[in-house]
Amino acid sequence: MADNAPGNRQVGRESSFADLSQLAQLIAQFVAPATLLAGLLYYWGFFHAKGFCAHFGVESTSLGLSTTDYVMRSADGLFVPLATYAVAALAVMWGRVALPQRLREGHRPRWLMITATVVATLLLLNGLSQLSFETPMNRGLGVAPFCVITGVLLLWAVVRARRRQLTTGATTAPPVTTPLEWVLVFLLVAGSFFWGATAYSLAVGKGRAIKFERSLPSAAVLTLYTEKALDLNVGGVRKAACTDPGSAYRYRYDGLVLVMSTSENYVILPRTWTYKQGTAIVLPRNGPGAHRLEFARSVPDATPPAC
Repeated sequence: MADNAPGNRQVGRESSFADLSQLAQLIAQFVAPATLLAGLLYYWGFFHAKGFCAHFGVESTSLGLSTTDYVMRSADGLFVPLATYAVAALAVMWGRVALPQRLREGHRPRWLMITATVVATLLLLNGLSQLSFETPMNRGLGVAPFCVITGVLLLWAVVRARRRQLTTGATTAPPVTTPLEWVLVFLLVAGSFFWGATAYSLAVGKGRAIKFERSLPSAAVLTLYTEKALDLNVGGVRKAACTDPGSAYRYRYDGLVLVMSTSENYVILPRTWTYKQGTAIVLPRNGPGAHRLEFARSVPDATPPAC
């Protein structure tokens, strides 16, 4: 019997994660990993662009951003959440291996189990509370999703440890985690990460826009030449009519800065633009008449001569 007990306990430990591979295979049958990854990158890039454009008062969905545009933007708002959770996961796994064997496999004191349960419950409640109302404890960026993930995993660890205690010495030890629990834990953790990464992408996009606003005085100068007159009644923009009758571009607009361009539009700001009072210009690439954009590194000291 003494020889069988360790063997039974070892089987229990080995089978505790046996359903994880089955869960991964089940998910892969419904969604291809590459398709899922592309969809997630598109989604997070969408909110990055939304946060960036919203600072200038522009609706990002009206600009005709392509899938490539969104995917390229997603990296800016996704690296920090991924790095944070990856470092935390590695710290837990490597930290557990570094513990002495008597602490890793020994009996957990009752006070430790109770403390972990209370802390996990408070974290979970604090994170979920943001779905209904905000408090100083859940208002910070990424605080609520992090609390949910930490609370769920900590409660899960307590339940697994308690099941090991209850099945110690049993002839047939059931798995520490059931397949249904794997699915529910995965949904809660993945959904919370999705929630936090989305909020972070939106905040990063807005932060990039604020940084761009501060750089307007030193940004590259944009001079816009157009075939037809544009009714740009925007402060800080100077209009000049070209006197040469043979000129292909009859009008010039100075005092502009290019914010971003898509396959369909240009987003342009006056150099004097401010968040409190300023107008953003969305210029179609294929609008009426031809137009030309010229860029310069320095602002002219005087008003440019008529073209």
